[in-house]
Amino acid sequence: MASDTHKRPATPTVTRPTAYTGRKWVRWTAKKKAAFLDHLAATCNVKAAAAVIGVDPASVYALRRHDLDFAAAWHDALEAGYAMLETQLVGHALSGGGARLIDNGATDLTGPIDVDLALRLLAAHKTRAADRPRRGGPPRQLASPDDTDAAILKKLRSMEQRKAQA
Repeated sequence: MASDTHKRPATPTVTRPTAYTGRKWVRWTAKKKAAFLDHLAATCNVKAAAAVIGVDPASVYALRRHDLDFAAAWHDALEAGYAMLETQLVGHALSGGGARLIDNGATDLTGPIDVDLALRLLAAHKTRAADRPRRGGPPRQLASPDDTDAAILKKLRSMEQRKAQA
């Protein structure tokens, strides 16, 4: 009985809410990266590809910002995805193209594809790809016609001088 009277009062456990509720830490293995990139190439959908491997999309974007090799592989996966979409549209057109949806047989990944939306996405991608600068190095500078004419005339003059000296 003496022990009952001297019990300490229960102290409530207080959990403070943390200010940062962002993404969980992810250990990126080569296998996890490959699985993400495979699903990205199949769907062109970052959120769906991240869900397949069980990570938050923010983690994938963070990896892309910090890992240049992964960023290049990401770009290649998206190009493969757009090529696959274009191939499916061509197949749809060659088979008659009557329906407005393409059943690509991959309902677990993407579901049916809306033809109008796919055409708009491909057109936007082609436009964006045409405007995209080369990777690495300074931006390409195009010479004006006057500059090219002057360079050609200068080269011709130097060739004539060498010919006259010989």
